[in-house]
Amino acid sequence: MSAIYGLVQRDGQALDVEDFRTLTLAMSTWGPDGQFQWQSPDAALGLALLHSTPEARFEQLPRWLPEQGLAFATEARLDNREELWRALNITPADRPKTADGDLVLAAYLKWGNACPQQLVGDWSLVAWHPLQRRLFLARDHSGNTGLYFSLNQRTECFAFASSPQALHAMGIPRRLNEALLAQGLVSWTPDRGSQTIDLDIDRLPPGHILTVTPDAIRLERYWHPEQTPTLYYARLDDYLEGFLDIFGQAVRARCRSLRPVGVTLSGGLDSGSVAALAGRILAEDGRVLTALTQVPIADTSAMVGERRFGDETRFACATAASLPNLVHHCLPSDSVTPMAGIELALAVLGQPSHAASNAFWIADLLQSAQHQGIGTLLTGQGGNATISWTGAPELRSALRAFSHAGWKAGLRRLLPADVLRTLLRWWRRKQDWSHTAIHPAFAHRMQLAERMLAVIGNDPSVPETWRTPRDKRFAIIEPGSSSVGELWSLQGAAHGMEVRDPTLDPRVVAYTLSVPDHFFDVKGGLDRQLIRQAMAGLLPDLVRLNPLRGRQSADLAVRLQRSAAEVGAALAEVSSGPAVEYLDVPTMRRAWVAVRAQPDPLSTHRAGSILLRGLMAGLWLNRRLL
Repeated sequence: MSAIYGLVQRDGQALDVEDFRTLTLAMSTWGPDGQFQWQSPDAALGLALLHSTPEARFEQLPRWLPEQGLAFATEARLDNREELWRALNITPADRPKTADGDLVLAAYLKWGNACPQQLVGDWSLVAWHPLQRRLFLARDHSGNTGLYFSLNQRTECFAFASSPQALHAMGIPRRLNEALLAQGLVSWTPDRGSQTIDLDIDRLPPGHILTVTPDAIRLERYWHPEQTPTLYYARLDDYLEGFLDIFGQAVRARCRSLRPVGVTLSGGLDSGSVAALAGRILAEDGRVLTALTQVPIADTSAMVGERRFGDETRFACATAASLPNLVHHCLPSDSVTPMAGIELALAVLGQPSHAASNAFWIADLLQSAQHQGIGTLLTGQGGNATISWTGAPELRSALRAFSHAGWKAGLRRLLPADVLRTLLRWWRRKQDWSHTAIHPAFAHRMQLAERMLAVIGNDPSVPETWRTPRDKRFAIIEPGSSSVGELWSLQGAAHGMEVRDPTLDPRVVAYTLSVPDHFFDVKGGLDRQLIRQAMAGLLPDLVRLNPLRGRQSADLAVRLQRSAAEVGAALAEVSSGPAVEYLDVPTMRRAWVAVRAQPDPLSTHRAGSILLRGLMAGLWLNRRLL
């Protein structure tokens, strides 16, 4: 996807032009269709351009507007163009050649700092007002984008870019954010705000704006989905037409692509629904949809629980067969080992990832999409909290909690909040880290258990304290709580494509939030009723009515066994050097012994959550800190 970058001297001193050249060179891989700059003595903006839509060929940014006294740049793909045409008085004759960047600029000139609320799509923008010495940055609601920034307090130079690695190329230090590392190792994900794994680099969270002046840097949230009003109808059927209309708009808008469109197709409801709608939309213009499905290399039936399936093939093929214009590729990913996938992910992301066990198939899928010439890759990544929300029945009554989620969830729902907090605090004080890759001494030094205790009852992202379905839902979709979009933008850019997710369209988020939780409820043994009912006749019943959920990388044990030498070499590498201060290598080795001796659901889970997550972090730490 396209990218923006730039430097601004907060104190008005002359800019170091060599720094801007370095930043421009570091962002060159993001601009296969050209790089463009605007410069003044104390500021510089850049755009690395990827022609992802037909209109992107007419992009002419960054731009200086002398009458308004501002310089402007944006990387944008907008999904509400027609609405903006009308609001911004774009004539029918001008619309075909009006780039999305021009629409964002016109929106900023009309609405100023309030313009982000009017823009639907994947975008980030920057506006520099030299007379006021004010820099304004904004990022989309929850799309697959990223924007990072850093301030050199010695030189008062503010730097920003769509890639954190580009900022490092300028010489920005690599001081480790140990708190964020610790949270990742134990899979604890409170709202990270603007933090990154580097103390000297921050991120602009989705749904936020940033204002930079000589005196301050102010971060504000502009999107508040929690304020969405409830829509009251009598029956589920009354919600279905509106849902299909809005979800269909979201998918249609994301099919606007200059190059071929693909979709990551699992055997589930989210990506299956995206594929079902996208295939029909593309067929209207005689276009083809390419679907990519990761399939196992061995029998997974013994590797998953009774409510899971580990082989997506049968279900994904059923969805593919229902669309005559869909070309389906099943990828065994046998040429990319788990350790090779981690190495590729580290090269692209420049940081460890929570989902280390999925790195191999994500790498193979993106490489395959690039080989197929795909320019736009659709996903259903955000569906769990939007289109396929369960309604969280376990949080609506104690009885449902016991029946749907077990006795622990039932007690959490039944006990008064103050009693629950007291019990949780007692339990946290007895915290055992043996189910993670973190070194106990590191966890103790970071006071990790105490940090967890401090947020109980105050942080809605902590599962133990969810009291209502909305608590659980907002923990997933609250702006700033996730970095998944940034990771997809980095990986997409590395493969010359845009990754787009219609399930996180803010209009889809708002509509699904407006539907009362009980309309998603369990009927006939099936939950997620909104998407199941809406896709009747569009998605094969084999998929639509499947009560099981897929388990990614269910054949991980077999893949690790077949590449045992690579795993052993990685374990040896992290058994010395800086990584040993952060990782419990003996626990990682025990996880490796277990998965080799007796592959089962537990050992496979620990191979991902302990062994591979630890190895990815350890390799990154040693190579970064040595």
